[in-house]
Amino acid sequence: MARGEDLQTNTAKRAYRKAREEGNRQEEARWANVIGDILKNRGEYVEALKWFRIDYDVSNKYLPEKQLLPTCQSLGEVYLRLERYKEALIYQKKHLELAKDANDLVEQQRASTQLGRTYHEMFLKSDGDHYSVQNAKKYFKSAMKLAWTLKENPPNNNSSFLKEYIDAHNNIGMLEMDLDNLCEALKFLTKGLEICDEEEVIEDDDGRSRLHHNLGNVFMELRRWDKAREHIEKDIMICKRIGHCQGEAKGYINLGELHYRVQRYDEAILCYQKAFDLAKSMEDEDALSAQIDQNIKTVREAIDVMNELKKEEQNLKKLQRNMFNAKETPRERKFLLLQNSCLDRLIEKSAMIFAWLKHREFAKRKKRIASELCDKEKLSDAFLVVGESYQKLRDFSKAIKWYKRSWEGYKAIKNLEGQALAKINIGDILDCNGDWTGALEAFKEGYRIAAEAKLPSIQLSALENM
Repeated sequence: MARGEDLQTNTAKRAYRKAREEGNRQEEARWANVIGDILKNRGEYVEALKWFRIDYDVSNKYLPEKQLLPTCQSLGEVYLRLERYKEALIYQKKHLELAKDANDLVEQQRASTQLGRTYHEMFLKSDGDHYSVQNAKKYFKSAMKLAWTLKENPPNNNSSFLKEYIDAHNNIGMLEMDLDNLCEALKFLTKGLEICDEEEVIEDDDGRSRLHHNLGNVFMELRRWDKAREHIEKDIMICKRIGHCQGEAKGYINLGELHYRVQRYDEAILCYQKAFDLAKSMEDEDALSAQIDQNIKTVREAIDVMNELKKEEQNLKKLQRNMFNAKETPRERKFLLLQNSCLDRLIEKSAMIFAWLKHREFAKRKKRIASELCDKEKLSDAFLVVGESYQKLRDFSKAIKWYKRSWEGYKAIKNLEGQALAKINIGDILDCNGDWTGALEAFKEGYRIAAEAKLPSIQLSALENM
């Protein structure tokens, strides 16, 4: 703890003790909240929670109901940071209810934002919790509408509500990104930065840093690596300059993820290590430290897979040489089949480490081998994996072309499992392109075929997409 921070905490604690001794309940609650806020900003969430509970108990017992607004807000925020979502929702909903009773638009906006964030995090931690995502959207949209109203009609001369309006764009953009609606996410996040520029918001602003953070994520998903790195590095620099330790750590996590996605594993580990050191410097950031530790393990596993992939590539080259020597002999088909098996392993390993350019290369080789084997099932399998390569590379027009060829191939040989998989993949592409009616029809058809073939896992996949 820095000396200045220690002095700040001790001063606040003296003021709290004095208020308690004098029986001044309002000041006692206020100083408990101040102490909790100091501890929260230092990342000491468990200790902060203790002081916010004191604030709540004093306010609830001795003060008018409206005095519970700030303490409910504080408790909701800390429980959210501790990932105790059930308790977070209790206090956030109480916060919103009290704000509505008091006709306080400012507190309604804050409560709606917090509720949106909690439901958003619950969605991220779940396996497609549609209830949470619907609630996140509802509260984020409400928060944006309230922020706009307050920005245009501020309750006093000291409040512009510009920051809240910018953050509302960031929150909706972040949610759209997690729903894989990348164009919508880009629209909201870019608009947020435009507002910052139009309103001459300073460069070292935490709202700007959050927008850069999420734009880095969106551009990463769009495989626009240079743009992603530009925004991630801006996020890190702003957080470093304003002393936002948690934000800086999350920025380095993002940068590590970027390096991981392009198979720059040494750089990824360096970034994750920086993030880990920052997380460890904060109290009660165990979840963040655990996440980073897991990321480092994932990179080390990817290094092992990459080494296996390189060995398998050498094996493929050897098989190609052997096949060349066996050309037009009875052994030629044997070496073609061995190459096909080798390519299946290479395709699997490249998918494990998101090496989609390699994946496409191996998938196209598999297609050529399957053609030489005159094996219609293997050729349809190859079309399916070529389609997957283009889908992951976000070339949707080529992906759907190969998925359709795959479906036609499977249909010609009456392979129901292949037809069902191809239809679901076609639905995924139509969904990405915004053709939801077409996507739904493709998923329904995939489900029908899977049901006919009695393939429950594929039926479930189709139902989830529907």
